[in-house]
Amino acid sequence: MNSSLAEEALEVANVLRESIAAAGGVGLLRRAVADPDVRAEAEALVDAVGLWDIAPLGDPLELEVAAAACQAAGFYALPYPVAERMARSATADATALVSATPIALVAHGDLPLRWTGVDLDGRMHRLDFPGHAALGTKLAPFAVEMATEPTGERALASAALGMTLQSWWLLGLLEHAVGDTVKYTGEREQFGRRLIALQGVGFQLADMAVAVEGLGELGKYTLWRLATAGADALVDAVALRAAAQSAAATVLRGAHQLHGAMGFTDEVDVSWLSRSSQMVRRLPEGAHATAGRLVRLIDSHGWSDFGHAEKTAVPRAAEGVRYA
Repeated sequence: MNSSLAEEALEVANVLRESIAAAGGVGLLRRAVADPDVRAEAEALVDAVGLWDIAPLGDPLELEVAAAACQAAGFYALPYPVAERMARSATADATALVSATPIALVAHGDLPLRWTGVDLDGRMHRLDFPGHAALGTKLAPFAVEMATEPTGERALASAALGMTLQSWWLLGLLEHAVGDTVKYTGEREQFGRRLIALQGVGFQLADMAVAVEGLGELGKYTLWRLATAGADALVDAVALRAAAQSAAATVLRGAHQLHGAMGFTDEVDVSWLSRSSQMVRRLPEGAHATAGRLVRLIDSHGWSDFGHAEKTAVPRAAEGVRYA
């Protein structure tokens, strides 16, 4: 298995990340919470990269580009539905992960986009925005209630894609949280010693870094499964989502602990990153529900492909997929 993304994907991600950094980084999120119209600036940054023309399920390289772009957007918690737009169905501008209930909370659902929804079982839903104001809460500043109605269509690959791209978005956010925590503990002194020199702090930082590294490797494997198995990769996407939720708990808990009280203030990026992660981590299902779903999927469909992948690997030139 090749553990690196394509050069084209990395280039697109670097351009997007640099553009967001130049526009203020997490500061763009701060401004958008105060004034939701600032989201138009975030949209313009993504438009400039030309991401809306790609079809992630139609081409392995474009799938890598989509994942890398979501990772770059997540690094700064860009206030715009990048993953949802790249996971869009054929009849929509954006497709959100929703629960199979009459009402769903959708981040940025008030934007002028044609929305559809897909639940984690792969059932498609029509989404209707009744015009209510966004919740505007600390943990869901851009969330709006949308009415859902099943269409009767099944789209397992769309559900798998949505979960995968959201997990890559969360991966970028967690990378930023780890980096900021390493920097903070390297600068902060306690009892005449830098925090990072304390053994317990070093162990905690190592746990955080390992969680992110493991999530990144599983994310690459899941891209390979999506590119080669399509709808059959649903169990792998659920596994990636469960891993992302677990990694987020490890990383953000550690980031808050090591920042101390500062980690809960608006002055530090970690606080904004942690809040921005909440909807992705908890909706449409939280960690416990996702873990239960994964167990049921493995029980009903098996997970033999995970061990079978290397045995049936096909040369890249023949298959056209990087992760073989």
